[in-house]
Amino acid sequence: MKAKMKKISALFLSCILLFSITACQKKRTAKEVMQSSLKQSSSLKDADFNGNASYTIETGKEGSQSTINFKMNFDTKLQTLKKDNLKMSMTSTINMLGQNINMTMYYADGYYYMNSNGTKQKMKMDIASLQKQIHSTTGQSTLPIKYYKDLKLSEDDGNNVISYSINSDGLNKYVENITNSMSAITGGSDSIKITSMSGKKTLNDKDLPVKESIKMVIESNSNEVGKITLKMDLIYHNPGKSVTVSLPKDLNTYQEVSSNN
Repeated sequence: MKAKMKKISALFLSCILLFSITACQKKRTAKEVMQSSLKQSSSLKDADFNGNASYTIETGKEGSQSTINFKMNFDTKLQTLKKDNLKMSMTSTINMLGQNINMTMYYADGYYYMNSNGTKQKMKMDIASLQKQIHSTTGQSTLPIKYYKDLKLSEDDGNNVISYSINSDGLNKYVENITNSMSAITGGSDSIKITSMSGKKTLNDKDLPVKESIKMVIESNSNEVGKITLKMDLIYHNPGKSVTVSLPKDLNTYQEVSSNN
């Protein structure tokens, strides 16, 4: 009997220790979860996502303001080939002033292609070199964790949900560095500033986003009066999995235009 009680006591003690260890495991903070998510996302080569965006453009001074609203939905696939060669396909519909504009966009072999309601154009754009230049300039392939603030962590149906806002001063410096890196395309313009940005990510068990919402307010950096409010909702399909991009056979018929047009 004593031997049996000893075994039962030992089993009971083992269970207590097991649950104690489980209960005492450190729960990650919101910052640790965001850091992990940024790290996991920066290593991704392919992506398949769709979403919608709404833009509100306000111009003029108070009392004489005018507002334009337009919405956009899109479906995007990105595939990275050998030597970091990128392929992209994207379909979108923009609704503006009661009219729909249908667009398809592609990227392959150093060219960006756009078909807007039958008008087909292409523009030379070396994204692989641009990505390397941005990384060498900013030291990051994603927005650094130091720019995130007001991080809050919750759960939804077993998934981690993290909300955040962005330090606009740091963000604008980061955007400025990227813009300068893209000077061949943008002219290095610093005419805009981001005055606020916030968002929410729903993450899977590998800390990769499956859903994301973003709100951003952009204002002029010059004497112009006005602002743009952008709201965007994204859904990621099978994050972390490889993606295959199909390109149309008529890309050789697209008319080449200058990036300055």
